[in-house]
Amino acid sequence: MKSRAVILVVALCALLGAGVFSWWKVRAEDSPGPAVPPSAAPAAQVTGPRATPAGAPGAAAVPTPSSPGDTLPPLPGSLHDTQEDGSVFVDASGHLVPNPDLLRFFNYYLSATGEESPALIRERILASLRAKKLPPAAMDEAVQVLDDYLAYLEAARSLGRTPGAADMDTGERLEALRKLRREHLGGSADGMFGQEEAVDAVAVERLKLQKDASLTAEEREKRMAALEERLPPAVRQSREEAARPLRQMAVEQELLAGGATPEDLRQHRLSTVGPEATGRLEALDQERAQWKQRLADFRAKREALGRTQPDPALRQAAVQRLLFDSFTPEERLRVEAADNIEAASGGG
Repeated sequence: MKSRAVILVVALCALLGAGVFSWWKVRAEDSPGPAVPPSAAPAAQVTGPRATPAGAPGAAAVPTPSSPGDTLPPLPGSLHDTQEDGSVFVDASGHLVPNPDLLRFFNYYLSATGEESPALIRERILASLRAKKLPPAAMDEAVQVLDDYLAYLEAARSLGRTPGAADMDTGERLEALRKLRREHLGGSADGMFGQEEAVDAVAVERLKLQKDASLTAEEREKRMAALEERLPPAVRQSREEAARPLRQMAVEQELLAGGATPEDLRQHRLSTVGPEATGRLEALDQERAQWKQRLADFRAKREALGRTQPDPALRQAAVQRLLFDSFTPEERLRVEAADNIEAASGGG
């Protein structure tokens, strides 16, 4: 009898041990990457080689799962039906790459400030980071940079509440923010804000040149062109692409003012932007002409109502019916904008 009792106890212990092991194994397999403390305390800074700059060989974007966390409440209204912005890059050594993409990733969730508490927003960012299954070093660094960035944002808000903040000019305010970023983010500030700060610095210098009455127009234009060369190459290319249609339009206006025929204009487009873009521009010209004619017809009918309907209330109601019958909701906004521009320019 005693031996049977011993055997029974041993069997129960074995079953219990197997159950504990199975539970531990499932927990380990389901663990979403490196553990991150949910509290507001920043994770320990990982020592070792720093992350390479954005775009460096070996840097890779970490994909974002569709559901960063199952235990969090639903996304706030402003983030419903949106896709997570930004990316988290890790270099070949498994370290975080602080760059503008990381900043956009943080700001995507921080855009819900006011809808959710700061603690919940931080937990959402941590959940998304955990779901990306970053290498341990990159995970610790991401949490550290996040908390440093949150501290910087609070310091920036405090700066705006200081007594002398209202007296700062644009250059002084940007320089104060630049110093705060280095104070709180250290070397990560260059990767996250470096390009933005370069653009801001050029903008400040442009303002100074525009206000400098001692410069001639030619000198001012020459110095502004030199400022553009200080911009990062990617920014210069983006500005060049954005300004190209405006320059094309300006040249075409000069040609038309000089007596160019529609065929002259078409040949100019073919030689400068090619046949495909020429076709799109011609279609745009036709759309603009049709819109101008529709707007002119509406204004003529509206003016006729003003002459034929003496009662102001009835006249206003008739004009509204004419507006609704003539244009879609989006087009009505264009009509209102066109009227405001004409009124501001003294045209009526």
